[in-house]
Amino acid sequence: MRRTVPGRARAFRRRAPFRPRGPLAPYPGWRRRPVPVFLLDLDNTLYDASTHCFPGMHRHIHGFLMAELGLDLREAQEMRERYWRRYGTTLAGLMRHHRTDPVRFLEAIHPPGLADSVPPDPGLQEWLPRLPGPAYVFTNSLASHAARVLERLGVAGEIAGIFDMVHAGYGGKPDPQAYRRLLRQLRVPAWRCIFFDDSRANLRTARWLGMQTVWVHPRRRRRGQVGSPGEWRYRSGEGLNCSLET
Repeated sequence: MRRTVPGRARAFRRRAPFRPRGPLAPYPGWRRRPVPVFLLDLDNTLYDASTHCFPGMHRHIHGFLMAELGLDLREAQEMRERYWRRYGTTLAGLMRHHRTDPVRFLEAIHPPGLADSVPPDPGLQEWLPRLPGPAYVFTNSLASHAARVLERLGVAGEIAGIFDMVHAGYGGKPDPQAYRRLLRQLRVPAWRCIFFDDSRANLRTARWLGMQTVWVHPRRRRRGQVGSPGEWRYRSGEGLNCSLET
């Protein structure tokens, strides 16, 4: 009679697929096997925010600045752009120089109807389930807005959790503290993470912390060319038209 080695027998069992465990629930499997953790930016990474959300969001930002700070439209536009370039987010500049309430600001610029024009993305619906590890959204917006966008894209069920500005302490990317908060809450080391973003500044911070980074080319996302996870790992995954940085 052939003897079986218990440890070896367990090694050939079929692994259970990953299932979401709620907002920012840590993924326990990384300690037992080398699965990557995918961190995905939202705007202009998973969808074309420049077309579908940013025009409306910018109008809400300008309206907020005009009402709260007494600016005209041109001054509001200049302030938004200046703070975004200097601090990474408009909110960071407003909190630093004007003591703006971050909750009021974020709720004002992310109304429920902001994502109504976002279309479903069949390519993304095919690509995300084939990733060899859990995927989390890491965004400088609100989790409620991100959830609405994911529903519109048709991929809400493929995302394990959303890390937003509230979780980040209102600092957001590219502030290193936001990344460290995310890693602590997920309880994963930086070297396990693969971070997708369209912003080079955000990617630089991630690389400095030890993450692998993938730059999503702005305005060049192609649909329907997803490829297998193996092809993505080495050829960068045409589902997002991105480049694995080395």
